[in-house]
Amino acid sequence: MGYKMMVQVSSLNQYSFCPRAVYLSKILKLKPEFSLERSRGLISHIIRRELSIRQSKLLGKIRDVNDLNSTLLGELDRILEDAPHIYRGLLGEVEYNRYIPELRSEILHEIEAMRDRLRFMIEEIGFEHALNIITPWRVEYTVRSKKLRLSGRIDKIMRNPSYIPVEIKTSSVPDGIWAGDRLQTCAYAMLLEDKFNLKEPIPFGFVEYTRVQEKRPVMTTEQLRRKVLETRDEIIDIFNGDIPEICPHGNGKKCQSCGYKGQCYDI
Repeated sequence: MGYKMMVQVSSLNQYSFCPRAVYLSKILKLKPEFSLERSRGLISHIIRRELSIRQSKLLGKIRDVNDLNSTLLGELDRILEDAPHIYRGLLGEVEYNRYIPELRSEILHEIEAMRDRLRFMIEEIGFEHALNIITPWRVEYTVRSKKLRLSGRIDKIMRNPSYIPVEIKTSSVPDGIWAGDRLQTCAYAMLLEDKFNLKEPIPFGFVEYTRVQEKRPVMTTEQLRRKVLETRDEIIDIFNGDIPEICPHGNGKKCQSCGYKGQCYDI
């Protein structure tokens, strides 16, 4: 029965991009088509995500602000070594080493921005306070709710003093916040409210766009909360037999960038 079905929060984001992608991946169990660009994007995501997760541990090792650059560069190289072992299941047979020189060079620019941001924080408020601000309460925190019929894994949860979900995004950066990223972040806030039986709503979360080293706030408005539940129900309709039409959004650019574009038109 539909009312018993659980929807992954990441599927809300996928549905926002294209409802048919949910059908192809979740119902037909199709895999995105292989491409060099998609493989590069996967490795890029892994490295940037890991660097974000490790920030607070890095800062905890530093005693002199002048050590920031060398510490960040050293950690980047450790991540490049560790990633194939941590994400072995996700990488599969991707030619990991093929993309590393180019990606390392690209991420060095982001390392500089991260260094400058951390340096500014340390100089303004000191090591200890800066460490408290950037240290998550939990990372990769799995949560589910039968009441909301949603489940997911939250990249970071901050405490200040409420619970603040942070969703890490490593791909292209919009002028504001992508609609799917808003849905995902709001859904995580709703899950945390239910998980901890909070008396007060979580008023906002963050989307962290790693390429520009920015955390952008997502206000969990009534309108956005309603949209989360509406999107959940539309995904459940797909689970129950609805088949979205081809290119339901009418955006050709989405189709061109989609990993299912070849398979989509053949079905």
